[in-house]
Amino acid sequence: MNQTHTPDLTVNDTISDDAELHLRAAQITPLSWAQHKALREALISAGFPPEVASTTPLLAANPQHMLEQLKRRRPELLAPGVIAESIHIDVLVAGLVRAPENLRMDEQRWAGGFKMPRYTTYTENGTAACMLDLADPQLGLDKEKAAAFFFDQIKLIDAEIELKNKYGADICAHGIRIGGTLFPALLRFPGRVPIGGLETGDCYGRTYFVQEKEGMTASKVLSALEKVPTNATELREHPLQKHRASLLTIAGKITAPKPSPINERERLMLVRAVMPATKIVLKVKDVSLVEARRRIVAQHHIEQPTPFSSDTAWQIRAEAVLDSLQAKGYLKTHPGIDAAETRRWLDNPTEIPTHIAHRDDIAALGAATLLLDPDTTGDRHITAALRTRGVFGRDRTRARSFLAAAVIARAVPGHAGRQSALERALNAKGLRDMGVDTRPIDEILVDARSELADARLHRARGNTAIPPMGPATQQIALRGAFYLTCGTGDTVLLERSALGAGKGEGQEPGQLLASLAATRQGLEQLAQAIFDGRRSHPVRRLEKTQSATDQSTPPPTAETMTALGLRALALTPDDPIEDPSASAMLTEDGDELRREVAAVTTRLETMEQRRDDGATATVIQQRGWKDPHSTIAEDLENAVKLLRNWEMRHEILGQSSSPDLAYSDADTTGADL
Repeated sequence: MNQTHTPDLTVNDTISDDAELHLRAAQITPLSWAQHKALREALISAGFPPEVASTTPLLAANPQHMLEQLKRRRPELLAPGVIAESIHIDVLVAGLVRAPENLRMDEQRWAGGFKMPRYTTYTENGTAACMLDLADPQLGLDKEKAAAFFFDQIKLIDAEIELKNKYGADICAHGIRIGGTLFPALLRFPGRVPIGGLETGDCYGRTYFVQEKEGMTASKVLSALEKVPTNATELREHPLQKHRASLLTIAGKITAPKPSPINERERLMLVRAVMPATKIVLKVKDVSLVEARRRIVAQHHIEQPTPFSSDTAWQIRAEAVLDSLQAKGYLKTHPGIDAAETRRWLDNPTEIPTHIAHRDDIAALGAATLLLDPDTTGDRHITAALRTRGVFGRDRTRARSFLAAAVIARAVPGHAGRQSALERALNAKGLRDMGVDTRPIDEILVDARSELADARLHRARGNTAIPPMGPATQQIALRGAFYLTCGTGDTVLLERSALGAGKGEGQEPGQLLASLAATRQGLEQLAQAIFDGRRSHPVRRLEKTQSATDQSTPPPTAETMTALGLRALALTPDDPIEDPSASAMLTEDGDELRREVAAVTTRLETMEQRRDDGATATVIQQRGWKDPHSTIAEDLENAVKLLRNWEMRHEILGQSSSPDLAYSDADTTGADL
């Protein structure tokens, strides 16, 4: 099955929350035979067929709570024209029937790929249920064929869920946090007694991911539900009752006066066991139960509430992260400004007078707080806070840069179209783990020039490791990037690469920013963007050898920087320092090779996105691509082999002969983890 949307979680995705674990342990209580009988009678009275009423008590996490709910049931409006009696309880997931009639599969049904019969409404003696009748003679299924047909069709639904539902990894690691709606169902197979249970109307995916990880296959579920207990002994030996006993053993270790440790397998078993606050539909008024089910499920999946915009979603996440960092003391602050005042700056930057703080001060403060090195303590707090707002697994790939851009863009009135470019700029690795520097830009620039000179000398001597941005360079780069993306004028200067960009045009803002900060003229242009941005002037274009200066008058139109001019500047390397050594020339060769590799990568990304007008899938997705000359892949493989041989030679010989020679990852690309 397609696992694209259900990636394995990393260690940092797991949140240890003792309070949550205690709550889950307290959700599950024992089920006695007396409670089973009382619940069965109450459920039949509420409108369940006896077959469903006999198995439903096994699914109640807290049987006594279910009994109390049944005594107080009342009608409610669940969907247009659907008035129903229902109860809200916590249920055990292990015994839920994965809905064999699944509205998600209607497209495949009409295309002939899904053949499960639709439900009919079972009614008898004032009770009702959704009936799946595989014993209908028109289907021509015997006992063995009917079972095989049923499980094959369920596998089709499972595959669709795997493909479309992106929350599987979170559910498998942390359990179900939002309940669903369950309906009474009867399944009739040839030569077998009807099987009664609760089916998962609008929460199939949640149930599937838990059951799949716990080894509770669809066949095991039906086998368990087929065993209807008729006395206390049979109840005790029932598979679902044994499952409850295992959960109670784990829960007892947690809730005991002297708690005992549990292992990871026990923790997972406990957190996956329950679907909380789940609605169980007992009976409906005026329409059939099957029609009511379809209306309810359709409303949940088709007529969803108005979703958040992407910007709103990240602002909500930003609030959670800033709250967490402030509470735990990880909020970066300006000298002399406490955390509460700093938080007010980040929340309402447009209200701060410019003589107290410039907009780029807010940008630098936001980046210093939110762009932390991966796996540091502060970064793990960010991870935990993001998880509370639905960011997990592969969705975290660039969460930090999206988060920082959302906060920084608060200082930009009408920032539509600019925040995306800012986010791409913040994706540069060199901006991670910044400090807070409130000195005048002139002073910071002096230090940045010194850092750049040291870095150039380092490389001119043949050292191939790329030095990280120094602290002063970080300040100039971040503040300059802010004005180049969110400054005065209608044009974003540090703009995103266009889809289908040509040769040399595919670099994203983060790559361009790192390249600018690594050259003398690029650094000066970044500083000039700060000077002009603070005065709300268009950014002045500096000629070669010119230095950044703070000027009170705006530049003439002919002397302003353009997006194309800035990109050209970023892609122009510094004049090499005079050094005849072969090592220095190798360093220059390596820089040029890195730019060529980046161009190849951009070309491949462009090819991957090509699609015909109106097509939903790209050409690559539809049929892949083959090199007509069959040489590209081979040439690339040979080039990689050659580079690997050089690296091996360096590891064996280079380290001992020249300790300064060391390789490291480039500082211009990479995902923001």
